[in-house]
Amino acid sequence: MKRILSIVITLTILLSIAVPMSVSAVEQVSGVKQIGASGSSFEIGWNEYYGATRYKVEWSNSPNGTYTVDTEWATNYSETVYNRYAGTTYYVKVTPYVDGHFLTSATSSPVAVATAPNSVTNIKQTKATTNSLTISWTGSLGATSYKIYKYKNSVETYIGSTTKTSYTISKLSNKKDFDFSSLYVKPARTVNGYDAIGYYSYISDYNLTLTPQKGKTPSLSSCYDSLGVVYFAGPDLKYQDGYNIYVYKADKKSTVVKSTNDTRIANLKKGQFYKAKTRSYSEFGTSKSYGKWSDYKYFTLGVKNLSIISKTKNSLKFSWSKVKGGKVSYDIYVSTSYNSKGKKFKSNYKKTSINVTKYGKKRLSRNTYYYVNILPKIKVGKKTYKSPFYSYFGTSTSY
Repeated sequence: MKRILSIVITLTILLSIAVPMSVSAVEQVSGVKQIGASGSSFEIGWNEYYGATRYKVEWSNSPNGTYTVDTEWATNYSETVYNRYAGTTYYVKVTPYVDGHFLTSATSSPVAVATAPNSVTNIKQTKATTNSLTISWTGSLGATSYKIYKYKNSVETYIGSTTKTSYTISKLSNKKDFDFSSLYVKPARTVNGYDAIGYYSYISDYNLTLTPQKGKTPSLSSCYDSLGVVYFAGPDLKYQDGYNIYVYKADKKSTVVKSTNDTRIANLKKGQFYKAKTRSYSEFGTSKSYGKWSDYKYFTLGVKNLSIISKTKNSLKFSWSKVKGGKVSYDIYVSTSYNSKGKKFKSNYKKTSINVTKYGKKRLSRNTYYYVNILPKIKVGKKTYKSPFYSYFGTSTSY
């Protein structure tokens, strides 16, 4: 009995030595990942498998679908699969060739990859402010995002990304040129953290604009009082494609004259104070972006009915009709030249007749030709504005 028990114990020990407790599984191909893409291909790479002399690469439209062999002769731990559809996700797996056969037990798990989407189309500007612009485009099938770049002097600089089909570029200056010559939009399909980026579409800076700055207070260049016409100097702002000039009676809000891209304003009358404002706009496509209105410019074409009432050897008395439009006063000047406003005789004069007795500090001389110039002013709030145009009357004193 003891002999039989000894034999059983010996056999048990021998079996425990001959048969291991567990068997290690075959290691799979590792490190399979996407390393490149185009609109019709994707490239993958993987880690070297010990003992393998070549690899089989297969692809499918779904992880559990039917796989198509792309090649059985991959040797450089990478492979490019061609003739695929743009903006599409595929699945790949890699099998090593070891000791004369493909070791299917070492085939990698399916890995998702993607081809790059086709380029976007119809890229254009859709909005502008004084320091930003917005572009939009028609999306690309299969794109999960869009990468935006600025380009200048052969240098491409990444700006940002969006999942939408529009993007706003901010912190621009409408006082200087853009710091790019064009904007690029590239579609991307992101799978497993890899961006399969397509070819760019672009819009040139020539087709981009910002909203002009606030309009400058209008400047008047000339006046034809007998015709009721004035000419403005057109505003000159950066990114300006055109401008508006609106003219009102100084004490009313109703528009007298609207002008677009025209500096000539007609149908005005002497004896009335007006106020004018201007704004500029930029154009993109069929849209316009308007800058802020300027401050008002106050002006009048001069006084009405300026005439001589009486004269003596040392004085000239004049009268005129009150200028309408608000709190109006007059500065009175005397000159001996048609081309000179002359020397001031009175300031902030509120009446509509005056007896002129001096030219500067001297009394008027007998039988001397003088010009009396009436310059209207208007007070608005706490500020007083001078009209750039005045009326004059020339006559001589008596003998």
